[in-house]
Amino acid sequence: MTARPLILADLDDSLFQTRPKCGDWAEGDLRLMSRLADGTPSGFATPPQQALLGWLAHGELVPVTARARDVLARVDIAQAPAICANGGCILMAGGSPDPVWHARLAAEAQRAEAPAALYPALTCGLGAEYRHWMVSEDGLDLYLVIKSNTGDVPALTALAESLTPRLPQGWRIHANGNNLAFLPPWLSKRAAVRYYLEAVRALTPGRLVIAIGDSWSDAGFLDLADMAMIPTQAQLWQHIARGHEWID
Repeated sequence: MTARPLILADLDDSLFQTRPKCGDWAEGDLRLMSRLADGTPSGFATPPQQALLGWLAHGELVPVTARARDVLARVDIAQAPAICANGGCILMAGGSPDPVWHARLAAEAQRAEAPAALYPALTCGLGAEYRHWMVSEDGLDLYLVIKSNTGDVPALTALAESLTPRLPQGWRIHANGNNLAFLPPWLSKRAAVRYYLEAVRALTPGRLVIAIGDSWSDAGFLDLADMAMIPTQAQLWQHIARGHEWID
């Protein structure tokens, strides 16, 4: 029997998004997909996205997300298997973290600049207009996030430019809307997806793999699949439309 297609899908801005990004769709047309920690609705799927989710149900959907496990738990979607925290945690089918992957990242983290050591240099002097935190899984610090409390994206972009010289070699900034993520060289969705697919293809070598993503952080794993899907309003698609080449 042919295995169902495996769908590796980014979540935010791919399968759903915040209410302001839903355009002119009426409230009653939207499907609630995620909530904040206090229970406030935060993510919604439009009718086209709802149709896509229905189609994806014919395959096995595996989230590939920047969300940490506790944040993923607030999404109305299958929770495991999943690739969380920008590749920092791989949840196995039973919902427990893959210990081999965790140990591999922990070993690599010991050979590089620790995110916790970099935290003061990146957040020193930030005023009340910004919030920031460290994303960690199972005791391993993974990456840093800075957001504007007022949604001032231009100011956040300028902040990213000013902080770039403070980053150690190999570190990178992922900027998308009101979100700055500072990632060490050993952390990426691509590396986690490659590891995950090695096991999948060993068991089912002919299985169709489809990848879905919207941003630069997704570009690295899209080409590991057989087919790729990109929302036409996405960061990646806008770059393609301007005639530029993809950068891995």
